[in-house]
Order: sequence, then C-alpha cells, then structure tokens
Amino acid sequence: MIHEVGTHPPSASPAALPLFSRQDWCWEWTRSYTGDSTPIESSETLLFHGPLDTGALRDTLAEIGTRHEALRLHLVAGAGPDPSAVWPGQGLRPEPGPLDVVRAAPGERAAEVTRLLSRPLDLTDRMTRTTLVRTAAEEHVLVAQFHHLIFDSTSHRLFRDLLADGYRERVAPGDGTAKRRGEPASYTGLISREHAPEARTAVHGRAAALAEELRAYGAADPLAGDTGAVVAEAEFGSLPVALTAERTRLLLRRSRAERVTLHTVLLAALGHAVATVYERGRLVCSVYTHGRTSASARETLGLFSTVVPVPVDTGYRSLPEFLKAVQGSVQRASGSADLPFSEIASRVLDRPPGEGAYYRSALAHLELRLSGVTGWLPEEPNPVPAMPSGLAVTPQDLYPEHPFPVFAGPEQALACASTLFADLEIADGALTGSLWYEKHYHDATRAARVGEIFMHFIERLSEGGYP
Repeated sequence: MIHEVGTHPPSASPAALPLFSRQDWCWEWTRSYTGDSTPIESSETLLFHGPLDTGALRDTLAEIGTRHEALRLHLVAGAGPDPSAVWPGQGLRPEPGPLDVVRAAPGERAAEVTRLLSRPLDLTDRMTRTTLVRTAAEEHVLVAQFHHLIFDSTSHRLFRDLLADGYRERVAPGDGTAKRRGEPASYTGLISREHAPEARTAVHGRAAALAEELRAYGAADPLAGDTGAVVAEAEFGSLPVALTAERTRLLLRRSRAERVTLHTVLLAALGHAVATVYERGRLVCSVYTHGRTSASARETLGLFSTVVPVPVDTGYRSLPEFLKAVQGSVQRASGSADLPFSEIASRVLDRPPGEGAYYRSALAHLELRLSGVTGWLPEEPNPVPAMPSGLAVTPQDLYPEHPFPVFAGPEQALACASTLFADLEIADGALTGSLWYEKHYHDATRAARVGEIFMHFIERLSEGGYP
C-alpha cells in the first residue's frame, strides 16, 4: 500500500524559517499560478534491473535525507486556495521521510509511475516523497519527487551519485569506487545567516542599487506586443534552433578564440536579435546561475540555482567588444545570486494587488536557459553512476498528468507573455532547442524575424566571420 500521512510529525526547527535567497524566485514563480495549476516539481525516476536490496536502498535514502536538510523541509502552513498568500514559513522535520513500496504488473509500470508523479506533494508534510514500484523480482522503479523549492538540476546529479555511493557501501563495501566527498552545508544555517540583521542591511543596499540600474535598462518597460492580448492560459509558438555537430564544434572553437563562453555568445546573439526587431538599445536578460558559491554548497542537495537579471547594452563598435561586454555583465549578475528576486523586483515594479507574485521573468525582456555545456566543454547528459555488478540503472522519461497552468492574475500573465524565451542545449555534440513566444501577445512573423537574426548571428560566427 501507499503510505498515507495521517498526522504530521513536529518540526525540529523551534521557529518557522524564512525563505532562502535562492528559494525566493521559485516561491514567486510558484504562486504566479492558480492553486490548482501544475505543481512546480522536479522528479527523479530510475529503473533498476537486477537484484535490488530494498533494505539497503531504504537505508541509503534515509542517510541522504538525514545529511541534507532541504529534503526534510516543509511549509508550516498551507498556502491555501489563494496562491498569492504570503510566505507561510518552513520547518525542519527531525527524521527523513519513508520509502513507500507498491506493486504493479509489468505491463502497468509506466501507468503506475505516471499516477504517482501526478499526485501533488503535501508541502505541509514534506517537499519530497520517495516510492519504489516493484513490477518483478528483479525490476523496480524508484520514483523520487521533489518540489523545486528544495531541488535543482545540480541536485539531480548529486542525488544519483549519493544514491549509488551509499548503496554500494552497503552491499559491496570496500570496492573503492565511492567518491570522496566533503560535508554538505546546513541549509537552515545558510538561511539563518542570510537573515541576520547586518546581512539584511547589506542586501537592501545592493538590491536598491541593482534595481536602479535595471530601471535604466527598461526593466519596467516590457517588449511591446503586436496585439496587446494577455490571456490567463498562455499558448506558445516555437521556432526551432538546430546546428549540426560540426557547426556547433566550430561555434565552440570561435567562442574560445574570443575568450568568452558559449553562453555569452548565445546571449549576445539573442540580445542582438531582440534589440534589432524591437528597436531597443538596452535590454534586461534573465539567465540562470547555479548559485553554489562555496565548496560545501556544491556538496549539498537543495535549491541553489536562481534567475538573475543581466543588463545588456546592445550597441557596439566591434563584435569582440560586444561579446566581452556581455560576458562582463553576466559575471557581475552572477554575483547577485544571493539577492532575493522579490527584493529587486519590488524596487522596480509595483507589487501586484493582494500581495500578488512577480513572475520569474517580470524584470526581463528575454530569458535564456542553456544546458549540456560548461564554458566550452559539452557535458555528459544525465550520467548514470555505476552500481554493483548485476544491477543496472536507467533513468526514465515519464511525466505527470496535470492541467495546463493558469496565471493567478493579469500581471503575471503579462510578465510571461511579453518575454521571449530561449531553451537550448548541447546534445550529442550539437546545439538544439527552441525560441518561444506567447502567440496571443507576439506576432508570429515578428518572432520569426528574431529567430532569423539569431541564427544568422551564430552561423556567421561559426564560419569565422562577423555578423
């Protein structure tokens, strides 16, 4: 049977904790939608083939939950039906959560996993849930659900490593394959230090200075829509981005020659395209940073990644000058990862009515997400750590069934609709992805022009020329 929580155990924390700076943007994003919208969760689904020691797996998960405080956090009160509710506070459970075990017929594996993923987390209990689906004596699926408030993409890789290392130590001790790791940071300790009075004073001053700069770059002046239509249920059009592996290799080589990262090149290309089509001399770009600014944070499960606004001047005398200026802006923006998103946004924009939320791109004209590469080096996608002999692990691409998200109000809908989005990755050595635009707000022809200029920019660079 599936474990059902009847009464919630007490928190270990004596008082409700405020938001960590890296959680702030995610909380604003979460409550930008109605309460019955798709939960913002990040799940890990692993298929095990071979003899699995369930007890060793349970003990390994318990150890991970004990050592990494974010996995024991919960909201001290429900957000309620109104997603604009202010932060209710979070507490720390004294013990890690259980591993539930359920059985399913082999032919129903995907359906059972999808059903589990579609059960929203009770955030007042825990922000994570783990279930093991047994479909045969030597076939199991681990379904680990995490709310994005306590988990990010870096956490996925770390979680897999910790799971494999801990399991091997229990069933095959002394095999010498476990990686030496440092101690994880105390997530609650990080929160407490950030909210010390002197730290808060410094944050207020830095947030005010950044907000003033963002206003000068048009953060309060969104891209003009062609129809002006803003709808609660956004509909997106997409423009494909696809370079061959050879063209991608040349683009990476050109990036190295210019002494900038591929991320910088793509952001510069996107900024140039948007500025040209929308006739903007200055833009604010939203980018993601891993947010792990210490060695201990890099050993810690939790939400550290955050969105940071990057002010960009789109006029330039030469391409090398432009690329270096964009890279400098990104580096400076990464230094603001510890500034809560709402602290900045509230100094640029009025808070939406009823303590409403700021959508994650509320300050930006465009948003870039790039994965699969660090600097100039492609990363192995979803690496699977080695398990003991005879046990194979395969990540599963299964997703929950949820209704399409609905914006909580017109302010959140406008913030999303007015932004142009680029979601790109390096996969099998090639740059692929899409440019996205909200179809009710942006004209498809105009958006296509952005895509054409963007592709021309990066293709000319890869050929060794200048756009």
